[in-house]
Amino acid sequence: MSSIVRVCRLCKEPMKNSPFMMCPDCLIESDKVRSFIAKNPLVSLTEISQSTNVPHGKIREMVKLGISKKNSYGTGMQ
Repeated sequence: MSSIVRVCRLCKEPMKNSPFMMCPDCLIESDKVRSFIAKNPLVSLTEISQSTNVPHGKIREMVKLGISKKNSYGTGMQ
């Protein structure tokens, strides 16, 4: 039997079997971004990136995937 390799929705890297759809690093980064936006709702992408140390491209991907919404840490449930 072959094992199933899961891929993180955000960074597209292979990850260990997990109930989440994102790797642990991306979960932490998405939480940082979400918290920063909640405290500072009218900030630019550059300000978010500089304050959270998360690259612009990754933040754009979070927005594209809808991760900036309060959903269950990448499980896809809202």
